[in-house]
Amino acid sequence: MKHMRIVLAPKAVMVLIVTILINTFQVHAQENVFASSTPRISKEDPKTAAATLKMQLMHLEKDSLLFRLLIENPAGEKLMLYIKDNNSNVLLRETLPTTSRYEARYNLQSLEDGAYTFEIRNGKNKVAEKAVDIKTETQVNRSVSLD
Repeated sequence: MKHMRIVLAPKAVMVLIVTILINTFQVHAQENVFASSTPRISKEDPKTAAATLKMQLMHLEKDSLLFRLLIENPAGEKLMLYIKDNNSNVLLRETLPTTSRYEARYNLQSLEDGAYTFEIRNGKNKVAEKAVDIKTETQVNRSVSLD
């Protein structure tokens, strides 16, 4: 019997070696990702973390549509206030002063029943929002009198 000899071209040998090495690297990369169980630690500056924007919307009187908006803006960022309806139509757009605290009253008495949103934006980014639902509840009292 004659022995058969297999001869591989240098190009084929290189392709075979690269294929084996790529598969080895992929296995190691996957092992590292799934083996990590330590929580991510935020490297956020504590001064920046404490300087976050806060928004409060308060209903002033029970049977009225008067609201007080309070915004704490410790960083003094340039902010815009939008009041939008349920269809995202802008009913009011207002540039807020760059102060650390902003307080204003809003009267929504002229608005129809529906869902409305007070939205605070920093440029194109939405920073905070509060929803307001307006519903009119009517009560019918019928009385009968006989003479």
